Amino acid sequence: MRTLLSLVFLVAILWASCTVKLGAYTLSEHVDRIGETPQAKELLDGTRGRISPMLEDMKQRIFGEYVEAPTRATSTKESPAERRRSLPRPSQAAVRSAPPVEAPARREPASTGRGPSSAEDARLPGARRASSRRDGA
Repeated sequence: MRTLLSLVFLVAILWASCTVKLGAYTLSEHVDRIGETPQAKELLDGTRGRISPMLEDMKQRIFGEYVEAPTRATSTKESPAERRRSLPRPSQAAVRSAPPVEAPARREPASTGRGPSSAEDARLPGARRASSRRDGA
């Protein structure tokens, strides 16, 4: 129902802008005449000049490099297994000399049975226990 009401409202606005006279011209005629002025043309050209490079850059970032797919199969005598064998492989010495990758140390959550009582306790999980030990010792 809401979409239908919006559509009816849009059609009414378009109809009024094309038929109702505002002085000597309708709203659409006024907009068209304003768009034909040299100042409006200069504004549009300047806007296009600034936006076009940004749109081109955005298009390159989204779609990447344009690569056209071949339209026919190339005739090569090499089989896929032979192509895999010809790919370069890392040397065993380079693999052995690489430092081992270690997983980060895992922190165990402190379970006191209740949540932090202040923002300071929430930021510093061990601060409350350390201060209570100092007070009691």
